[in-house]
Parts: sequence; structure tokens; C-alpha cells
Amino acid sequence: MSSKKLKIHRYIGIVVGLFIAIIAFTGSVLVFAEEINAFYYPQIHQIAPQSQSLSLQTIADIISQNYPEEKLHYIKIAFSPQDAYKAVIKANEARKSIYINPYNGELLASIDNNHFLKIIQQIHTNFLAGDFGELFVGICGILLVVRAINGLTLWSGWKRLSAGFTIRFKARNKHLVNYDFHQFIGVISVIFLIFAGITGTMMVFKKPIATLGYTVSGISQPEKVLSTPQNTHNKLTLDDFLKRANLALPDGRATIIIPPSTDKSPVVVRKRLAGDLNKNGKSYIYLDQYSGEALKVINILNAPWVDKILAMLYPLHIGSYGNSILRFIYLFMGLVPVILFVTGLFIFWNKTYGARFRKKSK
Repeated sequence: MSSKKLKIHRYIGIVVGLFIAIIAFTGSVLVFAEEINAFYYPQIHQIAPQSQSLSLQTIADIISQNYPEEKLHYIKIAFSPQDAYKAVIKANEARKSIYINPYNGELLASIDNNHFLKIIQQIHTNFLAGDFGELFVGICGILLVVRAINGLTLWSGWKRLSAGFTIRFKARNKHLVNYDFHQFIGVISVIFLIFAGITGTMMVFKKPIATLGYTVSGISQPEKVLSTPQNTHNKLTLDDFLKRANLALPDGRATIIIPPSTDKSPVVVRKRLAGDLNKNGKSYIYLDQYSGEALKVINILNAPWVDKILAMLYPLHIGSYGNSILRFIYLFMGLVPVILFVTGLFIFWNKTYGARFRKKSK
């Protein structure tokens, strides 16, 4: 049985280990994406606060004037007075992030999909291969969990605890040092690897998981929220929608406002409530784009358990719910699959081809 487990562990490690290593390495980079972005574009976090900021509608109009061919996807409200507002615009499938001074409307930076952080993000989530790539990443997440559990069952520490945590640096056979290091790194990180694999996989398969959760719990599937088209002379501004959203859900802080994309789409305001792990919040207010009526309010703190679990996946997966120390731990743990792949490759080579080469050299 152990021989079969060992073969499964080796071949999963060789066949998909490289892909898992790439996913993990890019994930480590993304843990500090905000800091990297601030390093390249320091102006977006070094704004001199003023007594009054521009209205959201004015910011939307400035974006529209400067990018008439693109459609405004959403505006992210700055977390602090020194930060820029972020507007995401899109034309077809291409998106661009525009950073704007909220006090004078100056355009501070423009980041498109060719920016290296965007490319790293796409590699991490779909290997630059769209929906198929995203599915493949989800499968890699499952295999990461399988490999981690399988590797744990093969750990030599089950027979003798000290052996599982010992690296024989003085051994004549240097392959033993590599083997011990592979075991040691694997066992101290196994919980994190399983956790990362599960959360990442659940994010990929979020829709079917939500459907299953609703069905098991006997909860009705959420219906699509639509505006009712009507003729109106008094067109509401984004600021009007924000005020109505705050009336519908007074608690928390508004983080993102999403204008309607079609004549039936609602305006969506996203808020972060106290206790929400997600920095942008997972509470939503859907407003009729014509009347401003609140069509639906989702308070994540009162949401069904399925929605609460799915809402926590992203911050738990990237470590954004904690301080810098926790994020450094996430960064290091993200590099573990790279280390395991390299050390595992040496073990595989030694077991498969090493003896053959040693015989030839005699």
C-alpha cells in the first residue's frame, strides 16, 4: 500500500507539480500586490487631503470625458484621504484601472492588462487561458490537497517522531539531505497547503458549490435583480444612489459603486460592515437605476451560511484579513510548493535514473 501511495505522490508531483508551483509562486507575489503597486505608482497613495472631495458623479464624468470609447465598470472609493479613487473601465473584454485624485480630478495613473501584476494575477487564476485555464487551476487545487494528504501519510515521523523532523546534514549520501529537507518542509506546511488548495478550489467552483449549498439547506436560488425601464426626466447621479444605499443599509462603509451596464441592470453599491473579513466588503445594495428604489439588500452578517463561507474564501486564501506578519507567512508558505517541486524532482531523478547513472560511472 505504501508503495502505491509513494508512486501516486511522485507522479502527481512530477505531472502537475510544476503547475502547482507556478500557481503558488504567483500567489506569493500577489499577497503584496498593493504594496508593489504603490511602489511603482507612489502618487496614488501620496495625495494631499483637502477639505472637500469631488462628487462621485463628477469623477465618473471626468473618466467618461477622457475615455469616451470605454464603459465605466465601477468606482472604488478610497480607503484613506491620502489615496486615489480607482475607476475600472472596459471595452469588450479588456479592462483598465484609472487612478484619479478625488480632490481635483487629476488622472494619476492608468494600468491595463499588460501590466506585470495583471499578468501574474491571470497566470495565478487561469494560466492566461480563460475559462479552461480557470478550470485547470481548480483541478490543480484538488490535486494539491490530494498530494498534501498523501505526502502526510508517507511521513517517516509516524514511525519515529524525531526522524520526521531531522535533516541529516552530515550524511555521506547528499540525496538523504534533500529527502529529509523535502519531508521537513512538507510536514510543517501541510495544513497550509491543504487550506490553500481547498479555498482556491472552492473559489474556482464557487457557483456549483453555492447551488449545492442552497439545495441542501432548502434555500431558494437567488433571483437576478433587474431595474424596471421607465421614462424619467430627473436622472439620478451616482451620489444619489450612494445616499439611498446608505438609507437602505446604514451600517458599514461604502467601498464600490457599480453603474448599470444595460437598460435593465441595477446600480450596485458594495459595503463593508464591521466583522467582514473582506476589505471591500461583501454586503450589497441593489438599486433601480431609474427610481433609485432599493430592490435588494444583502447584509453578509445576516446572510445564509453558504454565502458567509463563500464570502470568506478570498481573504482567507490571500491572508488579507491579518497584519503584515501573517501576510509574510502566506508569502513564505506560497513558496513551499516551489521548494517541494524542486526537491521532489531530485528525489524522483535519484530513484528513477540515479542508480542507472551510478552503475555506468563505475
